Amino acid sequence: MATQFPSLDKGLSFNPKLSQIIYANLKPGYLKILDRLFYDLYDAGCKGVDTKVSEVYDLLRFQSLVSELEFARYFATKKWQVELLSNNAFQGRKAPDMLVTSGSREYFIEVKNIGFDEEEYNFGTRVAEALNAKGMSFMVVIKSSSLLSRPAYKFQSKEQKEASCVVALDEFNNGLKGISSTTEELKISTAIADVELHPTEKGQSYLGIRAMKEVISEPSEYGERIKYDILQKSGKREDWTGPELDKLYIVAIDDFSWFFNIDRYNIELFGPTTYFCPPLPVPNPTIDATIQNALNLGWKDYLVRMGILRKGRSVIEDQQRGMFYTEARLRNVTAVLVRNQSTLYLLANPFAENRINNTSILAELADCSIG
Repeated sequence: MATQFPSLDKGLSFNPKLSQIIYANLKPGYLKILDRLFYDLYDAGCKGVDTKVSEVYDLLRFQSLVSELEFARYFATKKWQVELLSNNAFQGRKAPDMLVTSGSREYFIEVKNIGFDEEEYNFGTRVAEALNAKGMSFMVVIKSSSLLSRPAYKFQSKEQKEASCVVALDEFNNGLKGISSTTEELKISTAIADVELHPTEKGQSYLGIRAMKEVISEPSEYGERIKYDILQKSGKREDWTGPELDKLYIVAIDDFSWFFNIDRYNIELFGPTTYFCPPLPVPNPTIDATIQNALNLGWKDYLVRMGILRKGRSVIEDQQRGMFYTEARLRNVTAVLVRNQSTLYLLANPFAENRINNTSILAELADCSIG
């Protein structure tokens, strides 16, 4: 029998539990968008879609998966070969999300949905587990305070967030006392988050989706969030060995935040460009071994464009250079690819390790805007 969303049905057939949750909670308009996404992936011969879907069991993780599928579709529609990799593709080591091949070049792609925060996710899943232990059936929506939503940029702040989640879970459990069953929406407040409980007939509790502006509550923290996520993802390559290290590596960020600005990525990765009004002298940037190597590899025009070298009276001052230059871990990354709605921005890394340094990426991804 023909269905309204045949391609989505095909993908979800490998995960009936997830299928029930999606069809119970997502609106037909969005289901139609998802159906087209799955159609495009299957039509392009993208491998591993079914395996990826089988590894997801709640709406929040599914939203993160959709980000991976959107980037997979982008590469697939360029006629590149795309294989989505399972979580255990490297047998216990940290695997990237996909392998894409263009001609003789192979890229590992690691996708980050900037709305996904590990500590917040863990807190939400613990809330759902507490509800299931009581036999209660709710969709859980976490609305974070700034403490929980602030990126755990340092280990101490990560430790603090985890400890705060333990305390908040006790507060939530205390708020549940006296509540046996209800068909009404509930809200239980804790020190780090408001927990909204929406009744569902699925017979179990699970984590739902919340708005981006509630995940990162203060725009002043936006830059720290970008830095944290890119550094975290670039570190994944440190777990790879042998031929894996010869593959080019792109960190792909799906950023749908309401205060998105690609200039913030430019500033964090390259640095803020300063214009020197006459008669002020324009400082000449220091050409050290790192920049000289980039010049030897053919990045001169790009270095001018991005402000590392002088462009007229504009330049990034030496002490203001960004993460591509200052963070050794970023040598792991060939490029950062940022998606905001339907627009893709490419920020190539001229200072990447030589074996994954690729000046041709500007031509290969010429349909992207240069960040």
